[in-house]
Amino acid sequence: MDPMFELVMAEQQKKELDRVLECNNKTEQFGLVLSREEAQNLMIGRKNSLNDNQRVEFGTGILPKIINSFCDSQYINQDNYSDVLSELQDIFYTYKNETLDELTDDELLDFMKKQYEEICFGDMEYLRNTCLERFSRAIRSGYHSQMQSRLRDEYSLRDIDDDYSKLSEETRWEYEVYKMKLDEMY
Repeated sequence: MDPMFELVMAEQQKKELDRVLECNNKTEQFGLVLSREEAQNLMIGRKNSLNDNQRVEFGTGILPKIINSFCDSQYINQDNYSDVLSELQDIFYTYKNETLDELTDDELLDFMKKQYEEICFGDMEYLRNTCLERFSRAIRSGYHSQMQSRLRDEYSLRDIDDDYSKLSEETRWEYEVYKMKLDEMY
């Protein structure tokens, strides 16, 4: 490989690593901080995920956006932070392909975050294999998400953002009802 190209790539990787580590300024208020080693491992994971999904990424990577989107999650703590970010990054690239790049990065991240918090309750496997699988299948079939079509709720004049309930194939239990019943038992 050309030494000049290697130098440019090394500088680009250093800048990307610095961008990821800068996210600590925001995430530390949530008790989440990445070490330099964890950030480097995430960068290696990014490279592997891009290769596995046969994607090329120009400019900044998606990891800072993932960090900023998910840092306030009630299901992420310091112990699982790096692992969750690694998995979210891989899921993002996989479903960027599976949705045929029909969604912007922000639209996909918004959908992922909403499902992770409200439908999956932090269950990464359910996010990957159920919610995003169904959503991507619908996108490939021509479905336009509410984010894409910018539908408005004519009764409350607010954005409608419950795409998944239209695609869900099973009845989900309501967390608040479950918790209330559980509290009543004890």
